[in-house]
Amino acid sequence: MKQTTDHQRMVYGKVIARSWDDDTYKAQLLSDPRTVLAEAGIGVPDDVKVTISEQQPGHVHFVLPAKPMEGELLDQSLQTVAGGFTCCCCNDSWYDTDDSMRG
Repeated sequence: MKQTTDHQRMVYGKVIARSWDDDTYKAQLLSDPRTVLAEAGIGVPDDVKVTISEQQPGHVHFVLPAKPMEGELLDQSLQTVAGGFTCCCCNDSWYDTDDSMRG
C-alpha cells in the first residue's frame, strides 16, 4: 500500500508541476479534475467527488476530515490527525507571529 501512496504522490506532484507551466492543462484540471487525474494515472472511484481549488495569497483552505464511522481511528489516521502529515504544497507563511497555535 505504501508504494501506491508514494507513487500517487509522485504522479500528483507531476500534475501540479505541469499545471504551473501549462495554463490550458491547469484550466482542464480545475474544470474536470477526475478526467485529468485519470489521464495522469490517478484513478478516482465513481462515487467520490473531486474538488480542486487553486491556493490564492491571503486565502487558506482547511479540510475537515470525515468523522470515523465506528470504533477507534486506525494508527495511520490517528497519526494524520495528530499532525503526522505535511502536504507538499503547504507552507506556514500565513501564520501570524503567535506560535501558541502551531502544532
